Amino acid sequence: MPEIKLKHVVSCSTEDPTHKADNLLSADTYRKWKAARPGEKQTSVILQFEKEEQVHSIDIGNEGSAFIEVLVGNSSAVRDQDYEVLLVTSSFMSPTESRNSTNMNRVRFFAANQLQKSTAQEKWDRVKIVCSQPYSKNIAYGLAFVKFHSPPDKNDPQPMSSPKLTKLGQFRVKDESPSSTSSIQPGSLFFNRENTEKNSNALKGKLKKQSKCHLELKTKRKFEFSKERQSAPGPPPKKASPAVSPETSPAPRPAEKKRESHPKPEAKPKQQKAKSENAQQVPFNRIMEGVVFVLSGFQNPFRGELREKALDMGAKYRPDWTPDSTHLICAFANTPKYSQVKAAGGIIVRKEWVMDCHKRKQKISYKRYLMDGAESSSESEMEVDDQSEEETNTKVNVIYFTILLCVLDRVENENQQKKASAAKKAVKEEEDPYGGSTDENTDAEAEVDHPIPELPDFLSGKRFFLYGKFPNNERRLLLRYIVAFNGVIEDYMTEKVQFVVTSEGWHDSFEDALMENGNLNFVKPTWIYAINERQKLLPYQPYTVVP
Repeated sequence: MPEIKLKHVVSCSTEDPTHKADNLLSADTYRKWKAARPGEKQTSVILQFEKEEQVHSIDIGNEGSAFIEVLVGNSSAVRDQDYEVLLVTSSFMSPTESRNSTNMNRVRFFAANQLQKSTAQEKWDRVKIVCSQPYSKNIAYGLAFVKFHSPPDKNDPQPMSSPKLTKLGQFRVKDESPSSTSSIQPGSLFFNRENTEKNSNALKGKLKKQSKCHLELKTKRKFEFSKERQSAPGPPPKKASPAVSPETSPAPRPAEKKRESHPKPEAKPKQQKAKSENAQQVPFNRIMEGVVFVLSGFQNPFRGELREKALDMGAKYRPDWTPDSTHLICAFANTPKYSQVKAAGGIIVRKEWVMDCHKRKQKISYKRYLMDGAESSSESEMEVDDQSEEETNTKVNVIYFTILLCVLDRVENENQQKKASAAKKAVKEEEDPYGGSTDENTDAEAEVDHPIPELPDFLSGKRFFLYGKFPNNERRLLLRYIVAFNGVIEDYMTEKVQFVVTSEGWHDSFEDALMENGNLNFVKPTWIYAINERQKLLPYQPYTVVP
């Protein structure tokens, strides 16, 4: 693939006196471009191509950057929003590598399938590279080199296959026949399994179709047979009297009456068809038309997948919050972009909004996915969510219901114990009728209502957040125990959260959450169950989730 030649550097946000941005123009020397001082929040450089080119692949050599993003534009671009994203923000260093200053010169090659499809199909003459290092303040980061390649020419000759290697030193290489290689190729077993599953599925579909046709044919024959029986010759019909006018039609037979009494089942399918047509009025690529979104707190590859889903539905993406941005899709609260957008009065939603819209293929109101639960001033422009109030009431009812269940379980256990003790006492009195008490129990004493016992407050003052998926009905059980023991459930990852309960093990996003809130503790559900079994507060340290 031919390499795209760089003409000059248009501008750069910062550069070291020794390692300047001009070093990127001569990539063969692999001279670096670095920031002027360590700890800068973000650096960027804009390069000019010699002519408009279509970018087919990118080679990037890192120099201490944790994330690198590539945008493209034309010479007329003057603002950040005039650039289109070609390569989404890609990770080059992990938080641990950034803090220890290891693996700072990782090289990555991005092929055509890793670039933004719609952007890569057009021609551009400028490229903007954005680097960031949020995990370390001691690194003057930048780029070691960058290369851009245009699509291969159709007239170029195909590359010659390398000569076959038959001898390696004193060892002779085994000659592999096509039959043997096909059986031991990497991934061949999974490929054969996939083909077997496809063939079995196709066979099942074919058998299902044949059985359906056979059933329809059998039903048709049965109907024709019954029709022949009804039309069989019976006694000759009586001749009509001359008094009857020719316009008078003969009375229908009982079978015909029975058939006419049943209405044709056509109205319901038509109504269902009309409803489905109304639900599909908005095309899939226009579901999020008018939405300009910004991402915060996500890491690749999930960040790229989430962005692709929103773009497929007609939304527009901005790397940073701009005046025309409408939504911030945030992983958790208290990120820098979260604070910026909240101060500006923007709409902050969770990732589930995009995922649910993409899954259901219809536009869903953003209100039920708000990060902080507050409504913004631009709500009048969006569709009204009729179910938000109902869902809120349902949620409150669930909490009260869980508390009531705990109280009822406690009262039921006490009643069973009382019944058991009373039964033992009755048996004892039967054995010794004169050994019981001679005091008379009045009805007033028997009908005294005992107060409902108070629940223990083992988790008083502690705030919890349930993260991820839980097997079976475990989430509802955890919610019940935490609320019963006077704990507080937070709907979102806020600065108030002290304990994150998860059954999925350690996740990469936990490190980012710890950077924002150092008081977080990640625990297993078994801690809550142990507190309930022993009926006392236990230390959480033995139940913590570690990387």
